[in-house]
Amino acid sequence: MGGGFSGLAAALALGRAGWDVRLVEARDRVGGRTLTRWLPDGTQLDLGAQWLGPTQDRMYALVAEYGLTTFPSAALGAPVLRWGGGLHPEPPEPTGRVLARLDALAARLDPAAPWLAAEAPEWDRLPLSGWLADAAGDPAGARYLGRLLAGGLLATGPDEISLLQILFYLRSGGGSALLLRMAGGAQQDRVVGGPAALAELMAQRLAATVGPGALRLGAPVTVIAQDAGGVLVRTDRDAYPADAVVVAVAPALAGRIRYDPPLPALRDGLTQRMPMGSAVKVHALYPEPFWRADGLSGVGTSATGPVTETVDNGTPDSTRGVLTAFSYGDEARDLRRMSPDARRAAVLDALVAMVGPDAARPDGFVEHDWSADPYTRGCFCGVLTPGSWRGYGPALRPPVGRVHWAGTETAVGWTGYLEGAVRAGERAAAEVTAGTSGYR
Repeated sequence: MGGGFSGLAAALALGRAGWDVRLVEARDRVGGRTLTRWLPDGTQLDLGAQWLGPTQDRMYALVAEYGLTTFPSAALGAPVLRWGGGLHPEPPEPTGRVLARLDALAARLDPAAPWLAAEAPEWDRLPLSGWLADAAGDPAGARYLGRLLAGGLLATGPDEISLLQILFYLRSGGGSALLLRMAGGAQQDRVVGGPAALAELMAQRLAATVGPGALRLGAPVTVIAQDAGGVLVRTDRDAYPADAVVVAVAPALAGRIRYDPPLPALRDGLTQRMPMGSAVKVHALYPEPFWRADGLSGVGTSATGPVTETVDNGTPDSTRGVLTAFSYGDEARDLRRMSPDARRAAVLDALVAMVGPDAARPDGFVEHDWSADPYTRGCFCGVLTPGSWRGYGPALRPPVGRVHWAGTETAVGWTGYLEGAVRAGERAAAEVTAGTSGYR
């Protein structure tokens, strides 16, 4: 169940292995946390997950397999950092040193079992904010790094995650440089037509492989019951008997399903301790990307204010300027409490501070809050709270009888990304085909 990239990958793998598959999705579309909106002039706006980068081999392979292509993310000019009331071309001195130290610590982890690291008890108890306060050496540097790491990578606040959580994430994604870069990093490329186009093609392939009834949209799963003879997946309208089920939704959402018999205490406890990140993504639209004429790339980070990051989200086939802003954690929650007009004004003021006064006059303003989506409830992914990895992390991936777990949160590599979602779905499908629960 779950028609995002993880559920699609699992269903396709099982279909190829000869299983009779039913992919049950709550929304009226596939694609999960990807969604593309098209402007009347044909400009592509990706409202959710959008980037691919080096070592994300499964996603690049799928793009090629389904006849799609990618294009480089726009970054024509210099990036900027808003710091101490001014704009700077480079982050403050402690940043590189602290990131190198974090990478070195992350290298000690087994990403499949981070709780086994010798220092895991200490790292799991310690909020990232506390570690940064000591490592950065000054409060301003610690605040900036907290926004860059907890916000930019996990869409949360540095006091809401542990040091162990950020170390696991760095290890999963290949280190801070790969995770934070545009060119040469995780934000290097975009999919022509958007990732949602790939999801639709995968759904079409599933129907061709298994049959036209393989996909059920608009069908939120309410109950999963299992016994020695099989599993029964119920929605408000239908019931689907099966040998096994792959649950390919975030743990926080998986915890809202009723299980019969109930989940083991540790797996249920995990779902209570892995909330979704909190991000607001806004596209400010302009007749042209004016910042490029000023020698700016549109790529920026801010140490203060409601906006943590900006990117030039223009596409090669459009002359429009698309400046995309991201807000995370407390700042995102503050924006949600504002009226739409006040929120727009706050974001535009932040963009003016980053790229100049022309940012105050967009001819379009598109925002999408995934926390308001009842079948997502946040982005980028679920993250374990301080103190939870050691106690509950071991319950993240192992099947519970005939119930298998997928979703990007369960990935060992590229957790939180589309790449991780695909890898996790294929791993869960392999568990099913191997008969690890003794039903085949």
